[in-house]
Amino acid sequence: MDATKQLKFLTYNVWSPEDVVVYKRMQAIGTLVDTHNPDVILFQEVTAHIRSIFEDLPWWKKYHCSPVPPEEELATNKPFCLLADINPDRATMKPIRVATTQLERPSPPSPMRCVERYAQAEHAVAALGSAENVVFGGDMCWRDGIDRPFPLPAGWFDAWTALRRSAGGSSYCWTYDSIWEEEVAVTNGFSAPYESLLIRSDRFVCKLKDYSLKGIEIIGDSQSDTVLSYTKASLSGSFMSIK
Repeated sequence: MDATKQLKFLTYNVWSPEDVVVYKRMQAIGTLVDTHNPDVILFQEVTAHIRSIFEDLPWWKKYHCSPVPPEEELATNKPFCLLADINPDRATMKPIRVATTQLERPSPPSPMRCVERYAQAEHAVAALGSAENVVFGGDMCWRDGIDRPFPLPAGWFDAWTALRRSAGGSSYCWTYDSIWEEEVAVTNGFSAPYESLLIRSDRFVCKLKDYSLKGIEIIGDSQSDTVLSYTKASLSGSFMSIK
């Protein structure tokens, strides 16, 4: 295997209410693709309309896209996950299994669906675990402090915490501002801190025998970007590279 070759992964929940600058938002996400030039793209909450916008953008033609299940293609308003990649050079790269998902979403203040979400994550990791090299990324809808620790069998790890802790930095970050979907709780005159509503929803969990982590960063999180982040919602994604 070519030790200098890197594989770059981008995960992003592209959801947008279709009455709120959806076309401009998809163009902005396309700009992120152009800027970071990932080998593999993992998108969640894609609709038929959003996919049609992507298909007209220049970057789309570079990628091979996963097929849309027929039942989801017929349901025009039903969101689905989409995985796109640039074919790697099989002669120089070890096989790697890649998957994306959006796990069961909570509906604050209830139900939080922690049990369902954990079961889905556990099943996905078990199903993918037969491969020696796995990257499983997407919108995990995980809430530290509410959900149990993400199920990571021996040999698996969370890319963000692995890289940040090895560098001596904080493992805390956020890729989603949930204040748009829930009211700040007030008890005896005290309200929950704003930071408690910042969630690391987008995650990469990995099992890597023949690869090592190179880097990871949050993208599309600029507070000044009114297209990627609008009045009551802030959504960003994660970008990871391995070699």
